[in-house]
Amino acid sequence: MTLPPMFKQMALRTSAMVLVKLLGLLLRIPLFRYLGPEGVGLYQIAYSFYGLVLTLLTGGMPTALTLFTAKNARTGWRIYRDMSVLYIGVCTLLCTGFFLFTNEIALRLGNEKLELAIRMFLPALWLVPLLSLLRGYLQGLEAFGAIAVSEIVEQSVRVGTILLLLSIGTSLSMPQALGTAALGASTGAVCAFAFLLVMLPLRQPRTSESPASEQAEPDLSLRLFAHTTLALTATRLIIPLMDFLEASIVPARLQSSGLSPGQALAIFGEMTGMAMTIVYIPTLITFSLTHTLSPKIAADWQARRLDRSFRRIGKALNLTILWGISAALFLFAFAEELARLLFDQAKLAAAIRLLSLCPLLAGLREVTTSVLWAVGRKKEPMRGILAGIACSMTMLYVLTGIPGWGYTGIAVGVLLFETIPVLWNLNVLRRDLRLSFSGRTLVLHAIVLLLLTCAITLWGGRLLPAAGFSGMPLQVTLMLLTFACSAGYVAIVALMRQK
Repeated sequence: MTLPPMFKQMALRTSAMVLVKLLGLLLRIPLFRYLGPEGVGLYQIAYSFYGLVLTLLTGGMPTALTLFTAKNARTGWRIYRDMSVLYIGVCTLLCTGFFLFTNEIALRLGNEKLELAIRMFLPALWLVPLLSLLRGYLQGLEAFGAIAVSEIVEQSVRVGTILLLLSIGTSLSMPQALGTAALGASTGAVCAFAFLLVMLPLRQPRTSESPASEQAEPDLSLRLFAHTTLALTATRLIIPLMDFLEASIVPARLQSSGLSPGQALAIFGEMTGMAMTIVYIPTLITFSLTHTLSPKIAADWQARRLDRSFRRIGKALNLTILWGISAALFLFAFAEELARLLFDQAKLAAAIRLLSLCPLLAGLREVTTSVLWAVGRKKEPMRGILAGIACSMTMLYVLTGIPGWGYTGIAVGVLLFETIPVLWNLNVLRRDLRLSFSGRTLVLHAIVLLLLTCAITLWGGRLLPAAGFSGMPLQVTLMLLTFACSAGYVAIVALMRQK
């Protein structure tokens, strides 16, 4: 049976996104092992600055350009051409200013070791907005294959550049290592932009309109484009702004609690860089689930096939909860083994256990947000996220300033940011869509997963040593068995519900 084009495009985009995220994860493990906790903390601060400036530059313009190009390709091309010229001028002036005042910016961010990293990010700050704009234009032309390949090229070159340079320079200083990590963003963007420029002539639409008709188009399209861009930028600015505020608040508050700058950066790096990298690995599954089901839910809702929409919403929520519970149990049970295996930092185990609920909460936040967007309740998730950020920043500021509460304070802030939007979204689903949730069934599944995890770790810990396993091979085998059984149980439950 031949799949409809929409499903092929959706599968292509989802596969590319998952692969890009997986490559980024594979880079973080050796990079963070190389940098160490303090270096990871510095890298997180530099990257939060880069992410905030990049969001301010691009914002919602690529998405707005996609919408306008899909409606009228010739108008989209005109906007892309004009905005590219504007971007070149603005980015050149901005990057020049950043280059001249790099030392002052690094001191403002809290550490002069960030100076080289900021300078290495500047080429990416100049080029990535142009790359994002070009992707937005091509997406309006439905060039999904070219965009997917460019994303994979960008991430592959970035990962390859950083790993190659770090393997060559085995005795780099901290500023040099941070600069090397930042340089990868520029090399990846160059290759992706070059690829899309080659593909651009092949995707240009052929039109028979005359230049006179193009000049006759009203300026209302540009005005509407500007309003759409500002609205989308406001929504996309929230998360980068939170990351930047977190990077600005937490290390300073940790120092005010009596820690040295190095100790504060190490705790910040361990929690926001290393531990959060581990605990958010399972969200790749819920990320794929969201991008697969949300277009189908939106299509069913628009066609007024409400029964099918509710079934798919229920299926998505139950799968997300089951997977999140199994991932949380896995992280809590094997925190020490994961910390040693991935980052060679056994002390990360406590941080991983504190954040072990993140896969469940983050998966629910992602799925419920996508469901609300699909059914037309687009403002509600934003309100929940804003409430979560306000509570999270408040608790981070208060708790991280208390002596001895560094790790716990950061964990409370992160969990609050995930929990409040989930509760908000679930309340909206219950109130507006009249959705009911079977708590008894979920508790039963949670008990089964808990017993399954305990049985494998206890019996496997006794039987495998008798078969000759010991040390790290024993722990890895136990982790793989637990993961396989938990994932198998979730898959069986999903198949039974589908039948």
